[in-house]
Amino acid sequence: MNYDQHNTIGSDEAGVGDYFGPMTVCAAYVPKDKIELLKELGVKDSKNLSNSTVIKLAGDLIHTVAYSLVVLDNPSYNKKIEEGWNIVKLKAVLHDHCIKNVYSKLDETEQQKMDRIVIDQFTTLNAYNKYVPEPFMLDKIHQETKAESKSLAVAAASIIARAKYLEQMSNLDKTLKDTVPRGASKKVDVFAAKLAKKNGMDFVDSITKKHFKTREKVQALLRS
Repeated sequence: MNYDQHNTIGSDEAGVGDYFGPMTVCAAYVPKDKIELLKELGVKDSKNLSNSTVIKLAGDLIHTVAYSLVVLDNPSYNKKIEEGWNIVKLKAVLHDHCIKNVYSKLDETEQQKMDRIVIDQFTTLNAYNKYVPEPFMLDKIHQETKAESKSLAVAAASIIARAKYLEQMSNLDKTLKDTVPRGASKKVDVFAAKLAKKNGMDFVDSITKKHFKTREKVQALLRS
């Protein structure tokens, strides 16, 4: 399906695979008459864009499209996990929240014109419905793998979400006066262990996603 021929709300997230930093979720509404403008701006799959380009594009997009953005900080993220939520539920609830919120920002005419909701697929529709018992406009929802490359609305949402994640990580770099490694790797393990040795594990927990196996590796390094 060519989603760019429709008036679409796209939704995506960033930071999910990173031990350090928050999870950001964004939904953006892109009517079909703005598709050419987004192409001219250079909007496309953010995986093919440098961090500096993502930040610049996000600055353009927030003045161009209606959007809703949520930053789930580490204490809030960890609290939900400790309460029994899993990452799929977190994503489903936050995607649904952002989609509803961006829709509410549209005027009545735009609301009537909106005819597609595209979510970068992270689970089955049945699981999505399980975690969001009354999903917003279920009949209009389409879940797509690699949705950023199939819908400019999703690409726009992804860029805004990623730019906010990068901003949060830049702030963390400044706080720690160091460059915090992204993702989850041996480099991340070693960095986190050094940080824990200096500031304590509670401090590390406050800026990371505690349920990652990285945490166990950090504790093992502290014991070695």
